Amino acid sequence: MRLNMKVIAHGGVGSPREMDDDVLEAVKKGLVDEDVFATVVGVVSALEDDPVFNAGTGSRMRLDGSIQMDAAVMYKGEIGAVAVLERVKNPVQVAAKVYETPYVFLAGGGALEFARGAGFDDHDPSTDKRREELEKMRSELHEHEEFYEVYKGVDGGDTVGCVAEHDGEYAAAVSTGGTSYCITGRIGDSPLVGCGFYAGEYGAVVSTGKGEDLIKKLSAYRCYSLIPELGLEEACEKVVEDHPEGASIGLIAVGEEGVYSASSKQMSQAEL
Repeated sequence: MRLNMKVIAHGGVGSPREMDDDVLEAVKKGLVDEDVFATVVGVVSALEDDPVFNAGTGSRMRLDGSIQMDAAVMYKGEIGAVAVLERVKNPVQVAAKVYETPYVFLAGGGALEFARGAGFDDHDPSTDKRREELEKMRSELHEHEEFYEVYKGVDGGDTVGCVAEHDGEYAAAVSTGGTSYCITGRIGDSPLVGCGFYAGEYGAVVSTGKGEDLIKKLSAYRCYSLIPELGLEEACEKVVEDHPEGASIGLIAVGEEGVYSASSKQMSQAEL
């Protein structure tokens, strides 16, 4: 059967292209033909369930040992977002529930209380791999006097995301477990509209990279706003080029022309 939809997803800038098959598997699992909102939520949920990605199960641990996750969705001008959310399996699904309410953004304990009330059970998203990484980070910090100097050198980029189009309607979804050497309460670009994601009449864009840099440049909305003038491909490339050499940034986008991706480094991805 012919697919009546354009879909593209990514596993984070810096993730090896050898992981393309993992992303493709998530796209196939999450696809709901002709329903762009259900598709982006479903694809990102599948990426969250795969512990090789830094979202949901397998999220990076904060320096205090906690796991605080961010996620967001956007469709038809409406947004649902959560931040510093703990102990749920699929943060993007909680964001999708927020989308159904009059609210836009819930964070921390309030987001968790909302999730439990919506029927999301307790879930420990930690893995042995992430616990090992945490111990390594803690030991490395003892060798440095200034924590912030260490954090400045962190690349970031493990966000997962998906954008989709059907019949002129566009949707975006994104999820992340944060970045390395991350303190409790830190929020990156992922759940912030215009920074980690944007969807509107011209298309949908999701970004990945060093969250603080993407926030300062409003990278997702910048790309979206250039689509009418430059077209999908040039808009994506322009935003990547606008970042300093060596910066960590990736974009996936969908528009009338199709789908496109651009990144400063390798980035696992898949499209249908």
